[in-house]
Amino acid sequence: MLYWLQMKRYFGPEFFAGNRARLRAQVGGAELIVITANGVMQRGGDEPLPFHQDSNFWYLTGLNGADLTLAMHGAREYLIVPGLSAVREAFDGAHDLAEYATRSGITELLPERAGWQLLREQVRTARKVATLGSPPEHLPVYGIYTLPYRRRLIARLKRMAPGLEVHDIRTDFVTMRSIKQPAELQAIRHSIDITCETLLEVRDRLPHVKYEYELEATISYGFRSRGADGHAFDPIVAAGKHSTTLHHLDNDGTIEPEDLVVVDIGAEVEHYAADVARTISQSPISGRKADVWRAVAEAQDYAFSLIKPGVMPLDYEKDVEKFIGDKLLQLGVIKEASRENIRRHFPHATSHFLGLDTHDTGDYRAPWQAGMVLACEPGIYIPAEQIGVRIEEDVLITETGCEVLSKACPRALTPVQ
Repeated sequence: MLYWLQMKRYFGPEFFAGNRARLRAQVGGAELIVITANGVMQRGGDEPLPFHQDSNFWYLTGLNGADLTLAMHGAREYLIVPGLSAVREAFDGAHDLAEYATRSGITELLPERAGWQLLREQVRTARKVATLGSPPEHLPVYGIYTLPYRRRLIARLKRMAPGLEVHDIRTDFVTMRSIKQPAELQAIRHSIDITCETLLEVRDRLPHVKYEYELEATISYGFRSRGADGHAFDPIVAAGKHSTTLHHLDNDGTIEPEDLVVVDIGAEVEHYAADVARTISQSPISGRKADVWRAVAEAQDYAFSLIKPGVMPLDYEKDVEKFIGDKLLQLGVIKEASRENIRRHFPHATSHFLGLDTHDTGDYRAPWQAGMVLACEPGIYIPAEQIGVRIEEDVLITETGCEVLSKACPRALTPVQ
């Protein structure tokens, strides 16, 4: 299908206005809600990293502008628009206020000085202000530094009114965003379809390449030529020994005829992500590698049988972990199915929420509900044998089970003997 002939927006102002109304009803006791957009981060020197909007801000406004601030005071809602220097306007373009209003459905757009003066007055008379809480500055488990914009907003609000009660509404967004609306499902299906078509192109290209980055180039071209906004996350093309590194992002290795190649990619359409993985090879997958591939495919089928409304995610993870432990025993990879032994060869979760973010917001301690979208990605990794297999599908939880949204791309892109 030629998606580039069908490029369109799935989200009109009514979608964003509806989300703002739902948030007001969800929050209840706070008369003032303030949400910040992301800003532009430095890459090096005077060059910025590519801008990516805060997902919650986009969910309420549909706007990709940096440093915007949304305020909702009762039924009144307005955007504070930062001023731009002449240099920034020349390089980046001026704010298109008419487009902001049309896209978001918010008609009151205030310049920076007037907007912050109004907000200051409202903060000083409010009993409580609701905003998104900020994570710690550094997350050691992931080795990443978090964005500073929420922390900066909270500090500014507290300076306006010492002793102000700031109510964290991150859990409210979890509740709202977990169950997808029809327009969201359309965008997700579109991103998955583009990803699946591109994976078929990768399969056809694979016999003619020697380096991982050649497939990365095929993926990037495939996404953009089919109408995607780009990558939902950095693509993973991991051949041979790299297949056992979960997030091999350099894509700088060679591809030998017998290598297993884990390709884990996702297109992005209007901020909504796909996340699909296949394990492929230039030669038919046979012998020991085929045994591992089949074990992962069977684990995924087992996982599909468990996914339905009412299931607790943590219980599901334990069940799939046990299943993979049994497979590792059968393969002779481990001698005892202890959690430590299993996790050495299956170190990641089976499923995560999917939506505006690849690892989307969701409550892993609450039962699944119909309308949620998950990735399902069992894997087995045996570094000593340079064998890594991951198969990832995207699924929609239905009233009775789940629908595999990525089935247009066969699991066995390479014949498994």
